[in-house]
Amino acid sequence: MNGQEKIAKLSTVERLKVAKAKTQRLVDHALYVLELHENNAITFYSPILASQIPTSHAANAFITFRHALHQFEMVRLCALWDGIDLEKENIPTVIELIDHPDVIEALGLATESHWKGHGGHTDLPDDPELLALFVKSNEEYGAQQGTRTREEARKAIQDGRKLLHSAKLTSIMNLRDKYLAHSLTETRRERKVGPLDPVKYGDERAILDASLPIVQALHSAVNGTGFDFENSRLINQKNAKALWETCTFNVKY
Repeated sequence: MNGQEKIAKLSTVERLKVAKAKTQRLVDHALYVLELHENNAITFYSPILASQIPTSHAANAFITFRHALHQFEMVRLCALWDGIDLEKENIPTVIELIDHPDVIEALGLATESHWKGHGGHTDLPDDPELLALFVKSNEEYGAQQGTRTREEARKAIQDGRKLLHSAKLTSIMNLRDKYLAHSLTETRRERKVGPLDPVKYGDERAILDASLPIVQALHSAVNGTGFDFENSRLINQKNAKALWETCTFNVKY
């Protein structure tokens, strides 16, 4: 029984429970890829370190280091998009879990119920008429947010499936399978569809930039809370610069 068949046997409640846990972990995994990416922006793509290494035996070790860090980013990026499996914490698995009318409706209703009544507010008006208006306004807002949650979930599913079948991601996944995870003459993907476009430097950034909004939308729809990946990117850039822009080499040759 494959991953899709296992998920199909789960109830709506079970799908929601598993999706919530996996989506939270998915945010953590995406953050780690983002950290790797911002370090590679300096160690692999900028001359800050490379310009300090003269022609020497040390250059061989430096090249190995920078390629290893860059390749590991691609491995972890591909892990976000691996196959559907209940044991995996990735985007396709979360999408498969919530891509059902009953699950999407349950997500919307959960958002609406959060705003019903007092909506968690404690500073309420004493006047009964004002209180009734407050509750009505709260519930109307909840209905709007419930609709938004349903739309957000559907869009995340659509965007995720589109990116999953993109030529750029397919090439990166094939590179991972062929050269990084295994040493293959030909992958199953190549046997099925033939030669694939080669991966270009910078393709991983395009896929990461497209992946983060999908993870963010899934987290918002499934767990009812947002996450600011752009703020995390700025923090990661600052951290990477604090190390690599102040790191110096003194290589004797």
